[in-house]
Amino acid sequence: MKTQKLLLISFFAFFTFQLSAQISIGLKTGYTRAWEKYDVEVPDDARIHVRGFNIAGMVYLKVNNYLSIGVEPGYIERGAACVPGWNSIDPGFRGDTELFLKYAEMPVMVKSQLPLFNGKLEVFGKAGYGMAYMTTAFEQTTDLDGILPAVRSKIDLSNDDRLNRLDHGFYSTIGLSKSLGKGKIFIETAYYGSVRDADRNNFSKNRNLNFNIGYLLDL
Repeated sequence: MKTQKLLLISFFAFFTFQLSAQISIGLKTGYTRAWEKYDVEVPDDARIHVRGFNIAGMVYLKVNNYLSIGVEPGYIERGAACVPGWNSIDPGFRGDTELFLKYAEMPVMVKSQLPLFNGKLEVFGKAGYGMAYMTTAFEQTTDLDGILPAVRSKIDLSNDDRLNRLDHGFYSTIGLSKSLGKGKIFIETAYYGSVRDADRNNFSKNRNLNFNIGYLLDL
């Protein structure tokens, strides 16, 4: 009987919380600068990053005026330039070789927000952890002598086991939002650090910085 009463009280408490809590949905997109962390020495003049874009939806549950929790399912382009050799015979760098890796991702985030100027502006920070799955991968090699054009080829992920398709890591974000209509328009800078190697044969942790703009609508 005590257990049933406890479950009943917990149900009503949760239901009341859901009614009082505020749900927000949104969309964001922007520029991505991606690279990989290596354990070999990189040439001083090497460019190790590639450029891409990202887009993500957002669903957040506002716990109080200072804390929200949510998910940000999305699509992002990661990768690296000046990629280390894939084999043990030539472990050095392969000149201007670039990887372009496309991921579908699902981070779970905790957001802390601080209203400013009577809620007209808001500074926020986010931290979280998430999974990502590689959907497509390309490799591009540029002739260092400049004689031949760059060659870009698609990697057959179903038959090529060089790359780990599943990735996971930490997310952190800082941003500023402004009230607009029933929601907020915002800008943010986000960082991702993978804990898994992108290449099975080399130390190669995905890293990226996002510079985004988006809109979050309060329901």
